[in-house]
Amino acid sequence: MGATLKYTVMRLGIFVLCLVVVSALGAKGWLALLIAAVVSVLLSVVLLRRQREEMAARLQQHVDGRVRGAQPGAAPTAAPRAKSRFARGVDDDNAAEDTGR
Repeated sequence: MGATLKYTVMRLGIFVLCLVVVSALGAKGWLALLIAAVVSVLLSVVLLRRQREEMAARLQQHVDGRVRGAQPGAAPTAAPRAKSRFARGVDDDNAAEDTGR
């Protein structure tokens, strides 16, 4: 299963579970949907960090491949080009997290 599909299915599962719990507690209609959406977003941020990072890495690989002019999954060219601005931002963010800033 692809990283994006896996993350999406897990995210929808959390939403449905939240909706069932909120409905069981007595909320109905739009209120139940709103509460379930907010709670599921908060839970997803905490519980699905690894899957979200995996999905972002796969998407970054795809973008880098397009920037290089290669097809996704193709072997990298002999002379790698500079990273995209997004890739540099991700690297900077990861370095900041590693140093504990």
